[in-house]
Amino acid sequence: MDKRSETSSSHTQQRYIETDLEKQEISDLPISPSHGGTTVVDDSFDTPASPKLGVKRTITDYLRNVTIPDKLSDPFRRRHTDPYDEAERIKRIDSHPEGYPQLAAFINSDENFSMCRRFGFLHQRVLLYRQDELRDLEDQLVRLDDEDKEDAPKALKSRKLDDVREGSYRKGLIQQIDDKLKEYVDLVERIKSLSSFKGASTRNYNSVNYWLTNSAALSGEESEFIHHKSDLIALTDAEEGSWFDGFVEDVLSTIPCRFTRLIFTDPEQRNTTDDAYVHLYSKSRISILVRLAICLLAVILLMVPVVLLLLVPSLSSIKIIVIVLFTLFFSFVLSVCTRAKRHEVFGATAA
Repeated sequence: MDKRSETSSSHTQQRYIETDLEKQEISDLPISPSHGGTTVVDDSFDTPASPKLGVKRTITDYLRNVTIPDKLSDPFRRRHTDPYDEAERIKRIDSHPEGYPQLAAFINSDENFSMCRRFGFLHQRVLLYRQDELRDLEDQLVRLDDEDKEDAPKALKSRKLDDVREGSYRKGLIQQIDDKLKEYVDLVERIKSLSSFKGASTRNYNSVNYWLTNSAALSGEESEFIHHKSDLIALTDAEEGSWFDGFVEDVLSTIPCRFTRLIFTDPEQRNTTDDAYVHLYSKSRISILVRLAICLLAVILLMVPVVLLLLVPSLSSIKIIVIVLFTLFFSFVLSVCTRAKRHEVFGATAA
């Protein structure tokens, strides 16, 4: 065997040894569980090769400069909280600090509690002010027309001539009137829009007033808005027979039975607050109970007079009295328990 073959064999054996060292070093690398067993490699890192240590020197220097996070930092976890828990915390009244946050959470717990001031006095005050401004501008325009009627009648027949005429300020006055009219019409539309809202019902007003008074959530001056009952408007439209729904809720609140609360409230409403004086009921479940009650009442109104008429002698005047009484009672129930219009009540009663 010549000298060249011995040299080639020694180089091959050295490469095998270096390869075994590389496999051993790689198998000893720590794997972070937070990355699913995958180590992040930074290809931009470059270590000068050493002719003596070879691959072992390169891997050691690489591990010395690579940092693998084993867990998420606390700020990161705070920014990535569970959305479901965050939504539940917002809905819960007691989780908010006292003051405006807790008052907002209480109003948000029931859509019937959404109410605000109309500020009718201020709107009317501003409306009167803008109206008088337009009256003054109107008088100025009329006086200008009267002056030009005698001094420059041609200016009243030609806008172009009036605009280029020296000393004429009709164009600027017209623009000023137009600006004031825009403000005036916008104010009228706002007042009309607010006037279309119905006033807050006495029951819902009392609920918000009692909670605000007992909790002392706001300071004296800032809680005075609740005392303007006639100026408060409801932001949600009352449902059909809403007063009857409220009556049912009041009756259920007076029943000292946990079973009724479990039936007519959902878990989300039961977790809204720990206040024993706050009772929130499911609108859909109360609506089902009210519909069943109205159906039962309708059957009674139809069947009871029929049975009474069969029991009464045929020529008795009591029949007329029974028919009149139940007809009046039917009209009353139709008017109170539904949102039927007058002509609809009249037509249903006549039928």
